[in-house]
Amino acid sequence: MYSPIDIFWQTIKGKYKAKILIYINNRTLRYSQIKRKFADASERILIKQLKELEKEGLIEKTVTGTKPPLKTEYKLSDYGKTMCPIVKQMWFWGEKHAQRS
Repeated sequence: MYSPIDIFWQTIKGKYKAKILIYINNRTLRYSQIKRKFADASERILIKQLKELEKEGLIEKTVTGTKPPLKTEYKLSDYGKTMCPIVKQMWFWGEKHAQRS
């Protein structure tokens, strides 16, 4: 049986997941915008982590268009909006205490 904190960590475990949530925040972003922000991420890893966030229900993906190039956009789901403030607080805590490492 997982504890609540285990469930939280399993949900955002991944090099870019928390960063993606913070970056998307209350905006709708195209895949190309996310890719530019995380240029150091391989396309395979970035797509995988976006799919996992979508599967967890934290982000929503919308694809529009009938022929390539299709327009793919991501935004936080209502469920994702409940997690984003927690992740941001972790980010701020890390910034404040980074000098201790």
